[in-house]
Amino acid sequence: MEITLLGAVTIIVSIYAFFKNEKLLLYMMVFLSTFTAANLLNITVTTTPVQTFEFTGAIWLLRVFINFIKSKPKITKGWIINKFKENKLATAFLIFTIAIILGEIFLLISGINVEYTNADGELSVLKFGKANITMPIIMIFIFVNMLVLSFTIKTKEEVKELLKVFSFSTMFAVVWGLLQFITYYFGVPYPEFLFNNNVYAMQWYNQIDNNVKRITSIALEPSMFAINLVCFIPFVLGTYLKLKEKMKEKKYIITFIILVLTTACAILTTSTTTYVGIVAIYGMFGLYILFGFIKKGELDNRKRNFLKMLLVTVCSIGFAACVCIGSLKIGYRLGTIQPIKIEVKEEDKDKDKEDEYNSAFQNMVKMVKQMTIDKLGSGSGQERMKGEEVGMKLFKHSPIVGIGIGSYRTFSMFTNVLLNMGIVRNSFTFIYLICNFKSII
Repeated sequence: MEITLLGAVTIIVSIYAFFKNEKLLLYMMVFLSTFTAANLLNITVTTTPVQTFEFTGAIWLLRVFINFIKSKPKITKGWIINKFKENKLATAFLIFTIAIILGEIFLLISGINVEYTNADGELSVLKFGKANITMPIIMIFIFVNMLVLSFTIKTKEEVKELLKVFSFSTMFAVVWGLLQFITYYFGVPYPEFLFNNNVYAMQWYNQIDNNVKRITSIALEPSMFAINLVCFIPFVLGTYLKLKEKMKEKKYIITFIILVLTTACAILTTSTTTYVGIVAIYGMFGLYILFGFIKKGELDNRKRNFLKMLLVTVCSIGFAACVCIGSLKIGYRLGTIQPIKIEVKEEDKDKDKEDEYNSAFQNMVKMVKQMTIDKLGSGSGQERMKGEEVGMKLFKHSPIVGIGIGSYRTFSMFTNVLLNMGIVRNSFTFIYLICNFKSII
């Protein structure tokens, strides 16, 4: 068993919080939830990683359970039913958890054993295995945390406090990601032992394409970090748009800088997930400003809000381009990256002509095109298409209840849920989402 540096710090603070400050435990769980590439410890015997937020989440659950027992509640069947009737969100979590358990039991009993060729061209077997135990346990643990949290958090102020913690965590990730991008071109070794220390997962902190460094920050890969940023941007953008302060005010300047840095960092992940997410977020805010705003409400000034969104968009793209091109030029000058030779057709070659190389600007443009309009033609796009194709072939073997969580992973959340949970259990996903929307409203 190997404990990481971040893990040691987390354990010490968690022990203190367990006895002295229950709320600190909860804040730690939320803060560390974005550190998806970091481990608390690695269990070498079973090759099992324990993430920092999982540990703090388990300690928090234990603390809540002890407090609950100390309160000596009178638990009856009617009391439990009434509690879940009052809390539709908890009911959704419970239904989803039961659906996960029943699906894995069915997979075990059915004895499915199907040979198939995976996306890498390797022969694999679809059957109940260790992943069908570990992955559901992780999912159930997360849903139990959310279920308990839905009973624990009772006011909007408490929700706001947790959102602040999530915001601080994401802002740290943004700064760390930008440093990861810039320092690469200065030849500074990346300290992966701090936050990218999960030895049992595919770590992509060294990923670079067309000489453009892909930001992963404290996540395993750019796409995973993109999800973190896409979840954070709506809160910052909404806060920024409803500000009535003048541009010179401190609050306005800080919010504007955070939004620009986050959006620019998202662009520099060069993840298709990010680009789709950014377009969706800014597009939905634009539509709301046009058609959905409340008269005399916080976002009722159409012209002002469109100008503010335009300013953020221009500044974010401009900042991302300057950081990218500037860092690439530094990398070329220091020799940390080598120029990419321009491919020339055989008939266009001239023996007396010197070889031409892509400029920093060309590298950046090529990378953006590769992740957007040329995505399907790229190696990454082809890999994803192949993964989806294999997934749909496996779906026919168990379309009703799915092939089990952990059996096979596609590259899309929608097909992944459908494949792993099937048509029946997928309906529970929609129930869960509907209950979420109702609770939000």
